[in-house]
Amino acid sequence: MTMTRKTLVLGMVLAMPLAGYAQAQAPAPPAQVGTKDDLDALVLLARQDTLAHKADIVAKNLILDSAEASAFWPLYKRYETERRSVGDERIAIISDFVGLYDALDDAKARGLLDRSFQNDNKRLAVEKKYKDEMLKVLPAKLVARFFQVDRRINLLIEIALSGKLPLVQ
Repeated sequence: MTMTRKTLVLGMVLAMPLAGYAQAQAPAPPAQVGTKDDLDALVLLARQDTLAHKADIVAKNLILDSAEASAFWPLYKRYETERRSVGDERIAIISDFVGLYDALDDAKARGLLDRSFQNDNKRLAVEKKYKDEMLKVLPAKLVARFFQVDRRINLLIEIALSGKLPLVQ
């Protein structure tokens, strides 16, 4: 098996527990988010699961020498702190959607859309900022690899959350 294929398999094996690990440790999340309590439970499960494993997944997918590690991990911690802040805003938008679901009209939907796109822009700005910071201390291939791994993890979270939200009616 080639190194790339091994890495892909390892990434998939490490990422797959993100979807199921928390469910095995805690009550099953609601089939579909219908209330703020449902959303809070789902977010708690996703965060517990992901935060417990994300740094480990990153570490296993980035082979860093000691100099690279001492430069990368403090940046990573700051990156995750900023990403979490943006993620908290995203959760607030989702929570507002859940709260407004039965009374959602075009004006409220437009407001949620605008906030959602602004949040996407904030997330992208954080990623660009840290890409530039990481490129100062790591080779571009390692930075690209980090963002691939990070994106895969975040997509798993996004899929888990979006699959629980009802479509706008």
